[in-house]
Amino acid sequence: MLRLSPIVAIILISLTISAGCVRVKSAEDTGGPATLSEITTAAVVDAQGQAMGVAREDFTADTTTVYLSARVNSAPENTQITAHWIFFKDSSNREVSQALFDDSITVKGTRYFSFGHPAPSGNWEPGQYIIEIKVNGKEFANARFRIKALQKADVPAPTITFFKAEPEAISAGQSVVLSWSATAADRVDLSAAGKVPATGNKIVNPAVSMEYTLSATNAVGTTAKTLRVEVTSFNSNKPELVITDFWTEGDKAYYKIRNIAEVQSQASTTYLYIEGNYRDSSLVEVLAPGQERTQTFPNYNWTYGASRAYRLPVRVCADARNQVGEYDEYNNCLIVEW
Repeated sequence: MLRLSPIVAIILISLTISAGCVRVKSAEDTGGPATLSEITTAAVVDAQGQAMGVAREDFTADTTTVYLSARVNSAPENTQITAHWIFFKDSSNREVSQALFDDSITVKGTRYFSFGHPAPSGNWEPGQYIIEIKVNGKEFANARFRIKALQKADVPAPTITFFKAEPEAISAGQSVVLSWSATAADRVDLSAAGKVPATGNKIVNPAVSMEYTLSATNAVGTTAKTLRVEVTSFNSNKPELVITDFWTEGDKAYYKIRNIAEVQSQASTTYLYIEGNYRDSSLVEVLAPGQERTQTFPNYNWTYGASRAYRLPVRVCADARNQVGEYDEYNNCLIVEW
């Protein structure tokens, strides 16, 4: 039966550590028997600190947290384990040797433990990293891992969930509500407005038939959708009232009303509806041909505020009492979600 000398046995125990890329000092160098095993780097650990899944040494730059995990074996009381994290070389293999984190734990007996850190600034810098591990102040092992730059395949392409115009066809002078939603986009642009939120809407007043384009962009590229709004010319010997805009400021609701005909419109009344319910009326004085005027609803206090988790259906209707004999009696209302 082969018998090993004590010092040879200790060295063999030291080399049974199952890390991805770990360099272990000999028992003689660490001043005593090896007290750690299963040293590895990981993206996830369990409640006891043990690495979950396959041991790994390659991570992408967007990895949430990188962990150092290991097992303590029969450690005497007050055994101190420290870890010093270093950004060793950048993606060009240029030596950096930048100190990042320092960890320390005092342990006893046999158990798992882990140290974990998120990226120092947003994403991990691509390159090579070293974790210097010491037991009771003496070097025990170096764990190494690499961070790889994000590739386009790691990022989903931007998606436009919907992009629509309501209505899609109007008479000259009427308004259109453009609404949209995009996902996985770093930037969203609307041809009529420039940069816009990922989800939103905008009232536009095209004088002629127009195409509108929505573009969603991220590191992968750009996704775009285009829609067309048809505008027909208007020419009549009767007045024609349309609502062209609606907005709120503080506790007041405002709108714009325009007479798009070539003849004068007599006085009229505009109604405000919110969630289908009548709220207030607004008297509109005589409007000359082509004239547009900004009005408010004098007796209504807007109480919904600007920041909400839901959208309000709002309807503003010109000549709600049919005081004006118009060419088209069915285009008086502007409907928006506010």
